[in-house]
Amino acid sequence: MSRRPVAPIATAPRVVRLAQPFGLCQLFRPLAKDSKPRPVLNEQVEYAGVSLRFSAREALGAPEQTLLLALLEIAQDQHRRRPAEHMLNEADRSEVGAQLWSGLHVGTAAPLVDAPSTLKLHCSWSELHRRCGGKSVGGQVTESRRQSLMRLCEVTVWERVESTRKVRSCRLVSWLLGDDQRVHVALNHRLAAALLAPSYAQVLLSERLCLPSQTAMLVHAFLSTCLGVGKTMAIGHETLVARLWPPGSGLTPASTQRRRLSDVRAALRAIGRLQRWRVDLGATVATVTRTLSKPGVDSVVPQESLAPTSELRLTAEPHARDITRAGHFVVSDASFGEQPFWKKLNAHKYLQRNDEGSTTS
Repeated sequence: MSRRPVAPIATAPRVVRLAQPFGLCQLFRPLAKDSKPRPVLNEQVEYAGVSLRFSAREALGAPEQTLLLALLEIAQDQHRRRPAEHMLNEADRSEVGAQLWSGLHVGTAAPLVDAPSTLKLHCSWSELHRRCGGKSVGGQVTESRRQSLMRLCEVTVWERVESTRKVRSCRLVSWLLGDDQRVHVALNHRLAAALLAPSYAQVLLSERLCLPSQTAMLVHAFLSTCLGVGKTMAIGHETLVARLWPPGSGLTPASTQRRRLSDVRAALRAIGRLQRWRVDLGATVATVTRTLSKPGVDSVVPQESLAPTSELRLTAEPHARDITRAGHFVVSDASFGEQPFWKKLNAHKYLQRNDEGSTTS
């Protein structure tokens, strides 16, 4: 007697609140699968009167972005249940809290002055694996996740307030393994702000884990930051390539450019197959809509990956925004918080380099 197949469970989307700058800048990029050394991370951006530079010895890829989104999801869940327990500031005298705070501000001149409060979280390696979509919890998987977490910890975020020209730095995250064998993590205050304030983009981790490639995941995170639910925009394939692969010192070979364009088109097709997206591919331009959700048609994800999430906020659908050129990335309604896109810093604006006080050289 044959068994009736069990139907997959349609679940609520796993909504992660992401600070818009971290979704719009080139902090994460596609990386070669071979053993070549990763390029150096040195990304400069400007947002709301603050100039920021992300610096590290190694660039970050899609696995690091997935891990960061999973950490944000955990932090959001834990803070919602016990807000006071997961706040972190310089007054925290607990052993774990003090070490996490120190790790966030390593290399900063003491004493810290008006350093913003942030959030801390804790989890097991197995929970972190499940949140990232993994099914195995073996030693090799744990080591790979540990390496990704260490790369996130090595990123220094330099901040310069343009009105006062004050400069300070803070790590993207800090972490330690406690005596309880749990992973303890502290977030950069700008990441934490998106979990505590109304201005944020919504990235659905449940959608991301259904995508077939790292390029598709990176495009999905970028488009999720650009578009609120129910909104539409047009974007050129070449524009997406330029965002994913920062230009190097030399010319890109024609064969490489063709492969990248092919990868971007495949990524857009994969996103278009998701329940909450519609993508119309043209020869050089894609029209992308983040559609209104319908009951019972959410993306299907493994039961082990479920996590409590907040409800999506719906917005009216405007006409399509044409941003087929890089210069069109400055718009007034970037995402749910209605914040402007980040702009590249002008060449004359100065921030410290890795060898000027940074520990990421």
